[in-house]
Formats: sequence, structure tokens, C-alpha cells
Amino acid sequence: MLAAVSVLIMVLLVGAMITNAIPVPEPVETVLIRPPPPPPEKKGVDARIISYDNFAKSGETISIEGKVHNDGNSEITVELVPVMREEEEYWYKYSENVIKPGWVSVSPSEIDLGAQESTKFVISVSIPSDVKSGYYSGMIAIRTDKYPERIEHYSVQVYKPLEEPIVTEFCVVANSSKLVVTVKWNKDEKNLISTEGTVDVHLFDPDENEISQKTKVMTHISGYVNVFEYVPRPPKPIPVPVWESEGEIASANVRVHEHGQQAVIYQIENPASGTWKLEMKPEDVMHFNYDIVVNPVENVKI
Repeated sequence: MLAAVSVLIMVLLVGAMITNAIPVPEPVETVLIRPPPPPPEKKGVDARIISYDNFAKSGETISIEGKVHNDGNSEITVELVPVMREEEEYWYKYSENVIKPGWVSVSPSEIDLGAQESTKFVISVSIPSDVKSGYYSGMIAIRTDKYPERIEHYSVQVYKPLEEPIVTEFCVVANSSKLVVTVKWNKDEKNLISTEGTVDVHLFDPDENEISQKTKVMTHISGYVNVFEYVPRPPKPIPVPVWESEGEIASANVRVHEHGQQAVIYQIENPASGTWKLEMKPEDVMHFNYDIVVNPVENVKI
């Protein structure tokens, strides 16, 4: 009897424990806390150098304009230092034409710029008289007291004036009806080293008599449309300094280039048969071309 009571009590206790047991908590969804956004990108200094159409004679000094801009929110001091790092720059490894820092001076070489302030500077490159013709590459280090150093590149095309004229000889057959000789060159900043640039031209007949010439000044106007250049821009484009020459007019999607062309033209009726000679010596002109036509056919271009 006592054993039966003990078993009953044990069953009741177990039932009570099950009934009053602490419930197992349900799983709670984990919520990830996003890390704080990174700080805004640190602004710095921006520079631009006009690195095209820089022509110079050996032995001369050329001036190249640049512009530096403080894109930060506080005042900075900028140093403009000519440098040469042949071992680090790709094209320097494959070119002997390097502008050495000793050839270069920058004015001003040190600039204090306030926040969002810009100013211009001038690079003066003195080309030694013994260097060969060709393209020369240079570097300017932009150093500040707050931002990492950056490098700007520029180039100068060096040429040596010809000491002797270019001579070409050609043959005029007997009974020729006409001889036309034309020498022409563009008179714009991309072709002239100076505003006085010209080509000295002389034509001699088989008896070495010089032929008088006729000179014409022509103006050529051309335009082109580049529909890919003016695609929609981002809402906040990066400002880039623009230097435009006076001879170039830019509109929404059409650019018109206007330039003059100088030509020396000979038109000789019934030219003497034999060997003729044409002499041409450019003076402050980078490029020119010539045409010699014996017995030209009207309305036919070769």
C-alpha cells in the first residue's frame, strides 16, 4: 500500500514539472547593423598643362602655360618642380628625348592657393643648341603640404632649321605645252614657328635662268560634326580647363576651323625641254608640300 502511494506521488510530481516547465524561447531573427559609411574622398590639387603644338628651335627658349587648382576646402601651398624619372615612366624607357630638369624653370614655382582657388603658371624650357630634332617629353611634379605628389606631363617638338635648301630636279620633254609648279603651306599656329614663317622658293629652267613667280594667299574654311563627342554628360561633370585658339570657334556640336594658306605658283606656257630645278628652303615652317605637273589636263586632278 505504501509503495503504491509513493508511485502515485512520483507520477503527480513529474506531471507538475512538465506542466510548469519553462518554455523554450523561439528563435529571434538576426538584424545586421550596417557599418558607418566611409568618409568622403579626400580632395586634392588639380593641374593642367598645354602639352600640344609646342614647337621650338634648338637653342631657343619656349614658354608653356599651365593652370593649377585647389579642389580642397582649406588653403594649401603648391610647389611646381621639374623632374625626370626615366626608370619609372614607360615611354621614357623607349625614348632618348627627355627634357632634363636643368633646361626648365617654372614661374611662379611656389603658390599659395585658397580653397577652390586657381592660378596660372608658366614653364620655360631652354632647348640646348646641340640637341637633335624630335619630340621631347617633360614632367612637372605638383607638390603640396597636404596631398600626395602628382605628376603632369608635357612635350616639345624640337627642330633644327635647314642650312641648305631642298632641291628637286625634274625633266620636261620636248614640245610640252605647259608647266605648273606649286609650293604651299598652312599659315596657322600648328605649322608656323613664328608669324613670319615662309618658304623661300626658286625655280630654274634648263639654262639656269630663274623664273618669276606668282604668289597667292588663300583662305580655307572647313567644318565637321562629331555626334559622339557631345553625348549626355553626368549630372555633375568634372570641370576641365579649356584652352581654345582664336582660329577655332566651338558651337553645340559643330566646330569650324579657319586658317590661311600660302602658295607660290608657277604657270609656264611652252616650257623649254630639259632638266629643271626647284629649290625650297623653309623658314619657321614645320610642313609644306609641292606639286610639279607637266602638260596638265583641264579638270583632272592627280
